[in-house]
Amino acid sequence: MGYRKDIIIKADAGDYMKELDKNYLAPIASKSMVDIVVSRLTEAIISGELKPGDQIPVESELVRKFGVGRNTVREAVRILVAYGVLTIRRAEGTYVCDGFSPKVLNPMVYSIILRSGSSFNELIGLREVVENGIMQMLLEKRISEEQWKVLYQKYEKLRGYLMEDPPDFQKIADADIEFHDELARSTENAAIMIVHSNIVELTKASRLKTIETVIQKGDRQYLIDTHKNLLDKLAGTNMEELYQAINDSYFYWRGVYKD
Repeated sequence: MGYRKDIIIKADAGDYMKELDKNYLAPIASKSMVDIVVSRLTEAIISGELKPGDQIPVESELVRKFGVGRNTVREAVRILVAYGVLTIRRAEGTYVCDGFSPKVLNPMVYSIILRSGSSFNELIGLREVVENGIMQMLLEKRISEEQWKVLYQKYEKLRGYLMEDPPDFQKIADADIEFHDELARSTENAAIMIVHSNIVELTKASRLKTIETVIQKGDRQYLIDTHKNLLDKLAGTNMEELYQAINDSYFYWRGVYKD
């Protein structure tokens, strides 16, 4: 009997795993059908049921498995294509994107833009968390000689624009972004670079306003010193000093959001 029980248990486990294998294709309730289809497909990708590069079932199969209409499936697929999760290959089918797309983070960007009230404080916090994380990664991995060379080139470019008279605010802002982009690039982590680029997009206007404010107050040296200080602390080993250098570089930028 023990042997037969073991067979039954194994058979039951096998049946259960088969059910799990296509769990995302189970019929769904009628409420918020498009959102539920989007969630089901997204969860399948996260869980590994659908892997990067996999072709998803054809439209007719999705309609049958989910128990929804064609328009619902088409709209869900359109949403995931817009998010950069799926890609449509003409005459081939619809596939899970193979690689990280910047479009994946667009919903996050829009949700921050469209929030009111405390969203600016939240954005400040988000930038701090991401940039602190970037610096910690760089401190732990240690930057290569070639990466240091490029970082100092970006710094010197920024410093050169800051020394010009009259100053070109936009050129300075662009050089500032290039400097911070290079820090993110030095992590050699594509996902972090994309998150950083989205934060830059959200803060472009405030960065430009900050530069205008600093220069109009006659404090160009602040911008030069804070960027140089970041590099100096990054060359060391003290994370607390590096965090403080990042915090110091936000002094005027925080004021822009308070005004």
